[in-house]
Amino acid sequence: MRRHTKRLIEKWKLMGLYERFLLGGAVLYMVGVSVYMLWHRAWFSPDQFFFFAFFGVLLLGKTRQFLFDWIPIMLLLFGYEYLRGLGPVLTKNVNIFPMIKADKFMFGEIPSIRLQNALFVDNVTHWYDYLAVILYISHFVIPMMIAFLFWLDDRKHFKEYMAGLLILSYTAFITYMLYPAMPPWMASNLGYIPPLKKVMDQVLANFATPIDVPSVYRFFGANLVAAVPSLHAAYPWLIFLFVFKRLKKIALLLLPYVFGVWFSIIYLGEHYVIDGIIGVIYATIAFIIIVRFRTIIRVTKSFKSGLSYRLRV
Repeated sequence: MRRHTKRLIEKWKLMGLYERFLLGGAVLYMVGVSVYMLWHRAWFSPDQFFFFAFFGVLLLGKTRQFLFDWIPIMLLLFGYEYLRGLGPVLTKNVNIFPMIKADKFMFGEIPSIRLQNALFVDNVTHWYDYLAVILYISHFVIPMMIAFLFWLDDRKHFKEYMAGLLILSYTAFITYMLYPAMPPWMASNLGYIPPLKKVMDQVLANFATPIDVPSVYRFFGANLVAAVPSLHAAYPWLIFLFVFKRLKKIALLLLPYVFGVWFSIIYLGEHYVIDGIIGVIYATIAFIIIVRFRTIIRVTKSFKSGLSYRLRV
């Protein structure tokens, strides 16, 4: 941690005032755009994020590097979203009761129902209602903002992080095809579990008027039975693991965000607890794959260098 933190501080000190201003401006610009989009109920899709990030990078004069690093990743994310939208066409038998039974086995009841009965009040919007919805709808923009910050700091770490994100997303997609799972809100609507409150609808009614931002994602179908694993639980945990790998104890500051998202998906009735647990397991496996692969590459390079040296001698 000290080595990375020291390097970041030294890197910042070496920047001139103008460079610091541009870097800070690019980051604040992306944060501002993200807040504005979410407040107007325009959930950030990958192509929208790429578009706005490109203009932010113009300030830094790194457009060619940005395009080289980000376009392949955007294409892979497009591929994932397109394939995920095919789920309802390719899968017909939806799993309903295994997740319900798992949560009841662990807690004796369905946690979403218990939380809503304890915290939610009709026609009264509390601060934690807002927080839960904001954390939930930030599902994509937060991972992309972290990717953007990694890219600004260290392209190698950025590529490792995005590789982990893609491995996680595509393995989740395969699971959605093999094991389509119904989320709590849908099970409630269909009468399989007791009624759940529409917390999100009540909160979003207080947001600003929606804006229409063009996106190719509107042409992709949605998979409403993609609950296991929960990527809403998996992405924050993957973020934590990669930040912890780089900054160690500083990453602990992210834990309130991680726990907040986990609380949100249960409280809002978007996922069962078992969905989240499986999502965390998937994220951990994706992280381990990246770390082990990097270790193998490093050992292989060291072996080749040593062998080449001995041959020369």
